[in-house]
Amino acid sequence: MTHAFSIRTFIIAAILLVCAPFIASANNECSFGRSLSVGDTGEDVRCLQVFLNDSGFDVAESGVGSAGNETTQYGGLTEAAVLRWQESKNIAGANGVFGPVSQAGYLLDVLLQLEQKQAALVTAATVTSPAIPVTAGVSTAASKGGQTQATKVLENAVQMIADAEEQVEDENDADDRADLEDDLRDVRLDLFEALLAYFDGDYDEAAELGAEALADATDVLEDAGGESARNEAEELIEDVQDLLEDVEDLLEEADDQNADIGDAEELLEDARDLLDNAQDEFDDGEYRQATSDALDAEELLEEAIDEIDVVTEKDANRDVQDAIDEYQRAEEEINDAEDDGEDVDEAEDILNDAEREIKRAEAALDDEDWDDASALARKAEKLMDQAIDSIGDNDDKNDAIEAVDDAWDEYRDADDEIDEAEDDGDRGADDARDLLDEAKDKLDDAEDELDDEDWEEAEELADDAEDLIDEALDEL
Repeated sequence: MTHAFSIRTFIIAAILLVCAPFIASANNECSFGRSLSVGDTGEDVRCLQVFLNDSGFDVAESGVGSAGNETTQYGGLTEAAVLRWQESKNIAGANGVFGPVSQAGYLLDVLLQLEQKQAALVTAATVTSPAIPVTAGVSTAASKGGQTQATKVLENAVQMIADAEEQVEDENDADDRADLEDDLRDVRLDLFEALLAYFDGDYDEAAELGAEALADATDVLEDAGGESARNEAEELIEDVQDLLEDVEDLLEEADDQNADIGDAEELLEDARDLLDNAQDEFDDGEYRQATSDALDAEELLEEAIDEIDVVTEKDANRDVQDAIDEYQRAEEEINDAEDDGEDVDEAEDILNDAEREIKRAEAALDDEDWDDASALARKAEKLMDQAIDSIGDNDDKNDAIEAVDDAWDEYRDADDEIDEAEDDGDRGADDARDLLDEAKDKLDDAEDELDDEDWEEAEELADDAEDLIDEALDEL
């Protein structure tokens, strides 16, 4: 019976390559550490000839190279026998050279001989997963589910062993590297035992042994100074769990304050489900998937926070502290400007106003008025920005800021008047409202120009807005 073989397509080949030395030693079979071709000599060549003769691909029918007369010489007869064996196994690129792909195929043959009682294993390398042996009293569906879980665990163990091997190779201390390599050998033996259980159809045992190999390989990686996917997932899950608890506390505060919470509860529930999945995946050794689900949960929790319209004690304390820090920076900048001979009188006056607002914010904190404390802190920061902006010769800038602020004041007054006119049924209120909306657009544009430091354009837009406001009031 023949079967196609692709070394990168399925789990068996990957595990075979990791466990190769132990499959060989466990069964007194060959161990190959190089590619073999015509001209090579050595005991590995003799072992290969024995394998070929025992498998029905005789190197020679009699004499040199025949069964019992194998040699250490890789000659034309050996090459021809290898080619016949490769073709029977559909080895890609069959050419008589016994290289890595052929050696993986050889290892598969060893396993097939170990598990001859399961003829279905012959097709393991041609399908996406090994055949499922049917055990009395166990349904096929249940067996398939256990196989899927075992496959995942073994795949993760293989990947972790490969990562650990790479990390161990970078270890500079020879003694430490030797100890780590000993640990890796133990891990490979454990994985080999898991593989045998897998091929024997005992998927629960395979998953359990594979999980132990995965954990031990992770320990080796970390001992070698590597950052494992397990550590990353564990730390992330803990952080997201803390965030979830914060959101739960925030929802309780919002409920106490009768604040709007939007879709926060639904987002929290979805995040909780994802985090539960992440924990289950972590327990199963699915560290990368656990990390992915934990990150998705974190994103949902952040969206939930945005949905909750409440200022917490933490938010208020943070805002006030930010204002204090900003005050210290502004004070230093103003002092430096004064030392440089710049005019800072106006800046100092505005900074004093900012200091008063900070003191009011601190008093609000003492009164546990988180909303007021946060609002006062933000007002202080705005004043500090104005203080810095007023340093030196900033007449055009100050004029523009003042013009925009005055226009906003007029806008708010006009908005109140139009509201009253609408309530009174004034026929000109609709036209007035349209003009006031145009004025607001002008003021929004003026704010953008202030951000771009185009003082002249900002002042012109503020003047246009005031004209529109006057027209709106005339409509009344």
